[in-house]
Amino acid sequence: MTFLNPAFLSLGIALSILVVLAMRSHTRRRRRLARFLGGSRAAQRLSQSDLYRLRVERILLLGLASLAFAGAAAEPRWLAEPPPPPPVHNVVLAIDISASMQASDVSPTRLAQTVEVASELVEVLGSYRVGLLLFAGTAYSLASPTYDHAVLLHFLSSVTPMASAYDPGTLLSVGIREAAALVTRGGEPDGRRSIIIMGDGETDETEAAIVRQVRAAVDQGIEIHTIGVGTEEGGEMVIPQATYQYGGPVVDASGAPVISQLNEPLLERISEAGAGAYAHADDHGALRDLNRVLEAPDDDAPAARYELTLLFIIAALTCLMAESLLDSRWRVRIAALVRRIA
Repeated sequence: MTFLNPAFLSLGIALSILVVLAMRSHTRRRRRLARFLGGSRAAQRLSQSDLYRLRVERILLLGLASLAFAGAAAEPRWLAEPPPPPPVHNVVLAIDISASMQASDVSPTRLAQTVEVASELVEVLGSYRVGLLLFAGTAYSLASPTYDHAVLLHFLSSVTPMASAYDPGTLLSVGIREAAALVTRGGEPDGRRSIIIMGDGETDETEAAIVRQVRAAVDQGIEIHTIGVGTEEGGEMVIPQATYQYGGPVVDASGAPVISQLNEPLLERISEAGAGAYAHADDHGALRDLNRVLEAPDDDAPAARYELTLLFIIAALTCLMAESLLDSRWRVRIAALVRRIA
């Protein structure tokens, strides 16, 4: 323990000395009064107290109260301890960039909203190592977990959807598997590791295959969270125009527009099996809850200690209260009762 203003301690010692001198002077006056009343026995019968006795308990309580108030005024602080090293927390954002993420049931597109939410997450996770992975039927690692979040924001600003004949559509199990490999790359073996799957949940594989991959990741100590983008009503998909590639709406064999819908139940089951949390991109409350889960403090963190100034003030007030009760009538009654019993 240390004090920011130790000069007040000297003042407290001086005040305690004054208390002792004042109580000695008070005792001499009491003794003169006792002699005036006819001696010790006469004074005791008249006042029901020993006017000759030095009130040591009163001196002690008032002296301690003075020291406690001085200690509070000196602004006590706990001795600074070296802070424990921050827990290593690797987080990988795995973003679905398949053609369905071009659906316009949210403005402007699902992928655009996902990138916006991902950028906000990067800002929130400022003290964590964050990685970035894109996936459709194949996974594309853009960045291993890093503290250089400016690079991640740069990569996110240039994310484009995957609409290629060589990509087999959305395979969530591939995204989870590759994200699990990325989140463990270069990380501490005892650190916390999390994956956040961001997409609409549409996939071209069975749920059983996805859950198997989720459980494999959990067995490695990885927690999996999900963020859903889109609506249950769904929307039409548009392939963006690029070099050597025509853009336009995605249609089926009959020429009717293909409707893509949010598969929210699947994303919720993935997060449940992955010991994580689910949030919809439009639900700001759920996103804040997810942020709190990601920022949850370590269970082994030391408990906060009480404010020392408050403890000194409580000690001083306790001493003053005890001193005020020294001459109360209940003490006389208890003493008389003890004498009768004896």
